[in-house]
Amino acid sequence: MKKNNRKLCAILISALTIVSTITGCASSTKQASSTGTASDASATSKVSASNKKLKLGFNNFLKGNYSLDILEKNFRSAASALNCDAMVTNDQGKVETTVQDVDSMISAKVDGIVFFGISDTLFPIVSRKCEAAKIPFVCYDHIPSDKTLEVLRKNPYFAGVVGEHDYDAGFPIGKYAAEQGTKKAILITGKNTDTTHSPRVKGFTDAFTKNGGKVLDVGWGCNTLSDALSKTDNLLTAHPDVDCIYATGGDFGSGALQALAKHPSVKAKMFVTDLDPDILIGLSKHIISAANGAHWVNASFATALLVNRLVGNNLRDGNAAPTLTVPVLTLPNSQESLYDKFWLHNDPFSAKEIQQLVKTYNSGASLKTFRDTLRGYSIESRLKEKEKEGLVTKDELTKAGIKG
Repeated sequence: MKKNNRKLCAILISALTIVSTITGCASSTKQASSTGTASDASATSKVSASNKKLKLGFNNFLKGNYSLDILEKNFRSAASALNCDAMVTNDQGKVETTVQDVDSMISAKVDGIVFFGISDTLFPIVSRKCEAAKIPFVCYDHIPSDKTLEVLRKNPYFAGVVGEHDYDAGFPIGKYAAEQGTKKAILITGKNTDTTHSPRVKGFTDAFTKNGGKVLDVGWGCNTLSDALSKTDNLLTAHPDVDCIYATGGDFGSGALQALAKHPSVKAKMFVTDLDPDILIGLSKHIISAANGAHWVNASFATALLVNRLVGNNLRDGNAAPTLTVPVLTLPNSQESLYDKFWLHNDPFSAKEIQQLVKTYNSGASLKTFRDTLRGYSIESRLKEKEKEGLVTKDELTKAGIKG
């Protein structure tokens, strides 16, 4: 898993370089304009007028990567709950393959596409292809930049995006760390130009300082577990009075833990963003105080958003395709085993709950239905729902620190 995560980081760095070539190629292809001249009514799939089973396309950027495979699992579960066939492609971690896979889905005559863009410049390319093919699409996990969203919203086949903001990953765990009584923190993270890790650092710092803590230093520039080990080692030597360590990624957290083990006199609590298997092990052994994530349900909600569009329920935010934000949840170590059971090996939302998001099953399904469901999304609320379904006992919830 560590190897896969490091591979993904390397791919992310190279993606921006590769995609510029693809952008040039795509723009020279004869395609429909992205100005959105077609009306919303004409852009609604004709599938809604028939009884045929929907076929949905989904691109997994790199099969074998833990977090991306969880997103695929959630898509498949939602597609099954909504009685849709699924076509899943493996982009093999290559930007050029991502574009080719979209072409393959279009050629396979999917009714709609649930799309993951590793780079902001990919979204307009895919948007043009979908408009030319008259295939509705949604984006999941990565929210395009505001500038790119303006472009996408001119396309009448764009049904919206469901994802999360990385600032919202750092902020809640920074607040939680301060609430645990920690006062002095060091942060271990990626490059300060990284659009994933830099916002997490800012979010954590804002929340931690607002709640009485102080960030003593930031270990910028990590790419690998080894980088994180080295930087944490140096920072712990420089700041032996630290009582809080926050790592903005799973590999960085693992490296920081190894460094902390070399400084037995340092009594610091560990906090991490990313709920990958190694971090869950750290939580179960109580060597990590808390980690956050659980935003991978975005693929399920994106699928439901697209199916609404395909059955004629074109959900809009005013006149625009909506952007729905999934909360990034903090997981204390007392709840690790239940998270492992209901998020990683099962689904936090039941098939019936996913169906309630779609007009086919719920005539009142609306954008408000989505927003209300996401607003109420928390580990505690989901586990209480599992208790109602008879899948977890009250005693198990009490042991996890969840009161009736």
